[in-house]
Amino acid sequence: MKYRWLILLGAFVVIVAVASVPLAGQAPGAGTSTAGSSYSPPRTAWGDPDLQVPGVWRGLHKVPFERPPELQDREFRTDAEVAALEAEGERRNALRLSGKQENRGDRNQPNYNSIVGYQPDKIRYSKRTSAIIDPPDGRLPPWTLEQVKHYEAREAATLGRGDSDSWFDRPAGERCIPIVEAPVLGNFGMANSGRTAGAAETPGTVNLGEGFSNNASPGGVRRFLQAPGYVAITFDESITQGNSVADYRIVPLDGRPHLGPKFKQWRGDVRGHWEGNTLVVETTNIKYPSPIITSYGGTYPGDGETLRFTERFTRVGPDTIEYRYTVDDPAVYTRPYTVLHELTRDDTYKVSADICHEGHDDMPSSLAGGRLDEENAMEGAKDTRLEREPRIRELKEEAIRAAAQKQGSR
Repeated sequence: MKYRWLILLGAFVVIVAVASVPLAGQAPGAGTSTAGSSYSPPRTAWGDPDLQVPGVWRGLHKVPFERPPELQDREFRTDAEVAALEAEGERRNALRLSGKQENRGDRNQPNYNSIVGYQPDKIRYSKRTSAIIDPPDGRLPPWTLEQVKHYEAREAATLGRGDSDSWFDRPAGERCIPIVEAPVLGNFGMANSGRTAGAAETPGTVNLGEGFSNNASPGGVRRFLQAPGYVAITFDESITQGNSVADYRIVPLDGRPHLGPKFKQWRGDVRGHWEGNTLVVETTNIKYPSPIITSYGGTYPGDGETLRFTERFTRVGPDTIEYRYTVDDPAVYTRPYTVLHELTRDDTYKVSADICHEGHDDMPSSLAGGRLDEENAMEGAKDTRLEREPRIRELKEEAIRAAAQKQGSR
C-alpha cells in the first residue's frame, strides 16, 4: 500500500510542477449549485474552493437507495423515526461487539464473524427516505426494452456455469483492480433493491452483502488533493464496505476534451470543472470488464458503452460536503437518475494500509475450488438466478409500460 501512495504522490508532484497555466478553460460559474449557497468555502492560493482538510470526508449516514414502498409519499422521516432507527442500530451493533450476532451475506450464508461487522462510530441515519432524489418518487427509472433483452442474454450465458469456470468469471475487485466506484454503481436496481426480497434473512442477523442490500450509504473515506488545474480524489472503501479496493482519480480541470469514443477504460475517462463552489467530475468512455454474471451479481447491468457518470461535490458547511451524482445511460434507463449523499469531515480518522492482496496466488485456488466442488458452485449460481427472476420480471413489465407510454405520447 505504501508504494501505491508514493506513486500517487509522485505523480501529483509532477502535475503540480507542470500545471503553471491557470484554469482558463474552465466553465464559468453560471451553474452554481443552489444547495448551500449561503456558505462561502475557504479558497486555495489560486482561488478555487478548498476541499482539502487535515482529515478526510466520510459518508456516515445510512439511507435506503430507493424509497421503501411504505414511505412512497414521504421524502423525509420524522426526528422520532430517525431516533428509533438509530437506537435499534446501536442495539444490534452492541450485539456484534459482544459476539452474539451472526453476520450473513449473499444467499443468506454466514460470511464474517460478529466482531468484523462492529461499527465503532455512532450509528447514524439520514432523514431522507431515499438516496435517489430524482425521479421525485425516489425510485429507479425503468429499464429500456433493449436493456432487458441484453440482461436476459447475460442470464442465459450463466446457465451451466459456476463462479470459477475461468479467471474471467471472477470480479475485478477480487484482484484489487478498481473500476468506477462500486458503492455508487453497484446499486443499479437488480437483486434486493428494496422492491423484491431475495433469500429470507435469519431473524436477528445482519446482512453485510452491500451489493444486494438497499443501504446506499457511500461509506469509505475520501480525500481531496488540489493543485492549479487538477484535483486528485483518493477513495478507500475497505474499512466500511468490506470490499478491499483503494482507488484514486487525478481529474484535469483545464477544459481538455474527453478521449475519443474508441478509447474505453475500466475506470473511464475523467474530466472536471468548477461551477461556482461545486466541483463537477464527469466520467465517460467506461468499459466494464466482465460480460458474464457471476453469483456476486454486483456488476453494472450495461456494458458502459453509453454511460455518462457525473458527480458534484459542494462544500455546504465547514464540516459537510453535499455529494450528488447522476447516472445517465440511455441504453439502460429510460431517463437519468440522481442520488444525494452527505459527506462529513473527520480530522481524527486514520486511514489504515489497504489489505487487498493482488490475487496472483488466490486465483489458482479459486479456480481449483470451483473444480473440486462443481456441484455446489452450480447450485449457488442457480440459487442466485432464482433470486433475480422476480426482479427481472418487474423490470420487463416496467419497460413495456414505459415503451407504451412513450409511443402514446407521440
